[in-house]
Amino acid sequence: MKKNVRRIPNKRVTQNAKIFGGVLLGAMILVTLGLGVRLFIIAGGSVDGHNLNDATRQAFMAKQIVPANRGKIYDATGQVLAENTTVYDLYAVLDTKVLRVKDPKTGKYVSGSGHVEDKNLTAEKLSQVIAMSKSEILKRLEKKAYQVEFISTKGQASKNLSIAQYQKIQAMNLPGINFTPHAARSYPEDSTASHLIGMTKSNEDPKTGQMIQSGLMGIEASENSLLSGKNGIKNYDGQTENVQDSKTVQNGNDVYLTLDGDLQNTLETRMDDLFSSTKAVSAVGVLMEAKTGRIVAATQRPNFNANDQNDAPQLWTNLLDQGAFEPGSTMKGITLSAAIDTGEWRPNDTYQSGTLLIDGKKVVDAFGQNQGILTYREGFWRSSNVAFAKTEQALGATTWRKYLEKFHFLQSTHSGLNNEASGSMSFDYPIDQANTAYGQGISVTPLQMLQAYSAIANDGQEIKPYFVDKVVNPATGAVIEQGKTTDVARPIKASTAQQVRKYMIDVVNQKTGTAREFDLRKFGYQIAAKTGTAQVSQGGQYLQGLNNAIHSVMVLAPEKNPKYIFYLALKQPKVFPDPTIQTTMNKVFQPLMLQALNSSDSAVKSKTTKQTVPNVVGQSIQEATATLEQAGFRTAVVGSDGQVTSQSLLPDQKSLTNQLVILKAKGNTHLPDMTDWSLTDAQAFAHAAGFKLTWTGSGYVAGQSLRKDQLVVDTSQVAITLKEKN
Repeated sequence: MKKNVRRIPNKRVTQNAKIFGGVLLGAMILVTLGLGVRLFIIAGGSVDGHNLNDATRQAFMAKQIVPANRGKIYDATGQVLAENTTVYDLYAVLDTKVLRVKDPKTGKYVSGSGHVEDKNLTAEKLSQVIAMSKSEILKRLEKKAYQVEFISTKGQASKNLSIAQYQKIQAMNLPGINFTPHAARSYPEDSTASHLIGMTKSNEDPKTGQMIQSGLMGIEASENSLLSGKNGIKNYDGQTENVQDSKTVQNGNDVYLTLDGDLQNTLETRMDDLFSSTKAVSAVGVLMEAKTGRIVAATQRPNFNANDQNDAPQLWTNLLDQGAFEPGSTMKGITLSAAIDTGEWRPNDTYQSGTLLIDGKKVVDAFGQNQGILTYREGFWRSSNVAFAKTEQALGATTWRKYLEKFHFLQSTHSGLNNEASGSMSFDYPIDQANTAYGQGISVTPLQMLQAYSAIANDGQEIKPYFVDKVVNPATGAVIEQGKTTDVARPIKASTAQQVRKYMIDVVNQKTGTAREFDLRKFGYQIAAKTGTAQVSQGGQYLQGLNNAIHSVMVLAPEKNPKYIFYLALKQPKVFPDPTIQTTMNKVFQPLMLQALNSSDSAVKSKTTKQTVPNVVGQSIQEATATLEQAGFRTAVVGSDGQVTSQSLLPDQKSLTNQLVILKAKGNTHLPDMTDWSLTDAQAFAHAAGFKLTWTGSGYVAGQSLRKDQLVVDTSQVAITLKEKN
């Protein structure tokens, strides 16, 4: 039998337990008090110096970025050169678990939903639209993946598809074929003035994840801040917008260039012919108003289509302001100006042509030709290097360099484009100094040459070339910036400029003048000109032969009170289709200059022939036509019924009178009589009406394959013939 044993408590353990219990109770009391105080503070609306109400509101607030629309780029007459569009990235869903979805309203399958079912059919259909063969597409559709894109050796065939490509594929209603849309830039005139207009690139904003466009080159880059605008912000408290904390979007401004659409089109087509017929390395042509500095036409070859950014970046150098080169004998007009201005020009003195030795180095006339004893005046029209090396010696190196600086060579013209070259010069030794007098050993840009010759054209006043006519707020029509004529310097006296132009007449009129092929006297115009042939340097040595030269011409027209300055340079032609290279180059100059001088719509007269474009949207076709014609504009109508829904020239802007305004309405379109229209007008109407236009010749419309008032649809083809106006 067990006995009850009485346990005696351990006094030490009991005492420790009491102490621990007391500490625990005290801690709990402190925590409870702390939480109470914290809750009291929170109830007061402030924590650690922060307003809790604001923090709570922020936690439930949504922020939405409202992207700004990039501004458009126009020519001087309001034709769109760059605008916004949407492009599409295509992808194919291959996962068989993704099923097709029906629209509950129509009962039809939603386009693109589900997965690719018939791979062979899908590949065949897509190959008709994207730049990839059926077999290549099929290879990608056979992959084990959730979804695929279509990448070939030529690049992303499924990236940046146009709206037309997107619509064609959508109409095929292919299961599993989907698109991701994003904003892009469109250039309706393709490669027209591509280096001047430039292009954009799209980058992802790391903060918002949105694709943003920024200028990569040309006007798109130099005017990027004005074109871009500023994004807006919409802040929401739950589902309600907080207007006070939101920010209104500021869309980009529109930029109007100084380019005259008709003159630009003529220059483009003629430069195409020049470049293809000569197989040259490069070419650049530009026409500037002598009195204002407005560039009314400019292009270069090779060029690129800004709609296709797969073109090689080496094509992007803008020869107008970045491609500095040795100008050759067109520099002699500047040397002549310095000599006349300083009294060192003695036109009737004689010299021995052919070769001149300077410190044992040779200065030779063209291909070493010795043309005997010549006067200095004759040496100018024959373009003698020896004559102008001796003229530089008479001036002295210090004085000659001073005049180069007075004419603003070796520095940017600041015409408005980014990264403009300043040029360079070798001037350390007497032979270097003599070389620069006839355009070797010094590099210049076409813009520097135009700027310098503007002093000769304007009786000594040198003006800056510029490209931007105005910048306009598209919402209000307000002019944000206005292009203007800028006086640069007065490097020579008025009497000097007038004498230089007289000597430049010799270059055209004399039988042995180097610019006789450019003569316009039979058309009623006396011009002043200077040609150039500069050897191309490679590896520190000048290459030999006409096919290793830069051929150029500078023309002031007409000679008395010049309206235009024209410059054309052709580098290393491989083929010579005519008896002289000047004859070939004249095929660009003559039609362009005659069009500029003869056209009543030319930009040189714009100061007296601009009118405000009326707003006719909402009016009947008859009423709108009468309103515009009364204001001095021509009209053509796409459609035939109801009210005008849009007009090609923006209302309330200033535009040249006699410009064509294309009106859009409902109904069928009938072909107008396009006689005497420019090619640009005909192209614009064809684009608006949707039919295909082909043409032969250059100048203005002289005939059309379909008669006036004939119905045209999107499958119609209209051929026009162009002829120059006398």
